[in-house]
Amino acid sequence: MSDTHEERNDTSTRGAKRSRPWLVRIAFAVVIIVGVYCLSRVGFQLWMHARLPHDAPRIAFSLDDTWLNELGITDSTYQQALTRVGGRLIRFEPDAAGSPEVDAEALEALLDREQIDGVLLTGGGDVDPELYGGNPNGSMMINRLRDDFEIALIRAAKARGIPVLGICRGCQILNVAFGGTLRNLRADEELKKAHFTFAGHPVELAQGSRLAEVTGDIRLDNVHSFHGQAVDKPGAGVSIVATGPGGIVEAIEVEPDDDDCWIVGVQWHPEMAVNDAIQNRLFRAFVRRAAACRR
Repeated sequence: MSDTHEERNDTSTRGAKRSRPWLVRIAFAVVIIVGVYCLSRVGFQLWMHARLPHDAPRIAFSLDDTWLNELGITDSTYQQALTRVGGRLIRFEPDAAGSPEVDAEALEALLDREQIDGVLLTGGGDVDPELYGGNPNGSMMINRLRDDFEIALIRAAKARGIPVLGICRGCQILNVAFGGTLRNLRADEELKKAHFTFAGHPVELAQGSRLAEVTGDIRLDNVHSFHGQAVDKPGAGVSIVATGPGGIVEAIEVEPDDDDCWIVGVQWHPEMAVNDAIQNRLFRAFVRRAAACRR
């Protein structure tokens, strides 16, 4: 029995010795990955600093609050897209005005203090159905504080003539802010597959719309589309200016009162098409309007 016990101990020792090199390699790989990530972040910040002039339009940036943001994916994607066209993103969050609840007056003061020239609304979870009389069943990742914050931000921006660009969820919250409603595409399997897909889909733009004017076309052959909800009934002053498969609303515009700067929402993700010159015209036009509307 003694010999057997010693043999077992010897086998266990050899197994432990064999596993150590793998543990070292894994630890080394983790260190390399973390190091590369940190260096890339630093390099990215230096690139943005070098690329943007000191007087670049300042864009308030309401960020995706899902797990994609936790990984830093959405932040860097929008930063790259806006930096390429000369816009400086200033991160705004629901507590940015110094309160855990939305204070419209504090938010307006913050816009002035930060000298904001434009507002960018990004993707994320579903808008709270309670805000538009929708069915709560089937909604995902609701953040009511973010909803209330962005609605107050939209209204403050419109009152000041500050241009607003909404993307995906940003398009949806724009419509809700003006009294419109949303529909849940997840209830229809065909619509869900057509609009939440890496393959993308075509979009038809309305003739004479700002969006058609900006892109220079009335059709985009393929856009990146990842949404389970969409605009249903348009709000007051809101026009539907693009549709996709199944007649689903893909873009809206808010009619200006006099000569106000424009408010546009698109359901797709142009920030994921940085090499698409046509889609990048949307960001370029937005930043130019922000510069033109600067007070």
